Amino acid sequence: MQEQLFLFGITLIAIVFATISDLKTFEIPDSISYFLIIFGISAQIILSVTNQSLQPINALLISLAIASAIAIPLFLLGQWGGGDTKLLLGIAAMLPTFHTTTLPFILTFTFNLFLLGGVYSIMIMTYLSIKNWKRITELSPLSKRLLIMTVLTIPIPFILQNIFFILIPIVAIGITITHLALILQKHFFIKKILPSKLTEGDWITNDLKVGNKIIYKVRKIGVLDKDIQKIRKHYKKSIEIKTGIAFGPSFLFSILISGYFGDILFKIIPQVLSKI
Repeated sequence: MQEQLFLFGITLIAIVFATISDLKTFEIPDSISYFLIIFGISAQIILSVTNQSLQPINALLISLAIASAIAIPLFLLGQWGGGDTKLLLGIAAMLPTFHTTTLPFILTFTFNLFLLGGVYSIMIMTYLSIKNWKRITELSPLSKRLLIMTVLTIPIPFILQNIFFILIPIVAIGITITHLALILQKHFFIKKILPSKLTEGDWITNDLKVGNKIIYKVRKIGVLDKDIQKIRKHYKKSIEIKTGIAFGPSFLFSILISGYFGDILFKIIPQVLSKI
């Protein structure tokens, strides 16, 4: 238990620093993730030797395998940046097991991460939509009609007094949120930077040409270090890159909830429903 709490404390501090960096620069420093990976692997080896048991090593291998199976496909599909991927592996190495769950801790953490991350992303998109509503309706008049439609569907389950009809406003809300997310991503999560400001993992929106020669072709995983060196050497104009919502806070929310409660689905939600 003491070893778990010690590793949890270090992990929490590291995630706080990663979150601050992500909010400021939209990047999670590799140094934080590499520290967690190396420290976590070393700690599990030491625990295995001192306890004369292979259980910590086995738990570590299972945890890293699960984290890799989740994070790497998301990275290759362009849904996650390299920073998010490495940070999840770091957490998997630091906390293969934890007392709040009988499952590998990384499963509980990842489930909470996706759930809380979804809520967090919706809140940020709602704020940005309200803040930029006039501009959004200019870009897409459909946005106003979708919002009106969604508001009108909300009373339907209460009027018909049938819980089944709650699916109607849920679908309407989902369609509206998806539409607004696409507008925000296309028009608001884009910025221009100089080649000197490029960092590994940045998502460039268009192929880069010098004359008729393509010097960089868009990758789903973002620019690699070798791409950056080539771009800086040959390309002198500003470059359009795709930004997004800083996902670091979701890691912070998830580690706090997972470390204190465990799995939201099986612990918190039933408690809330029992009091309704």
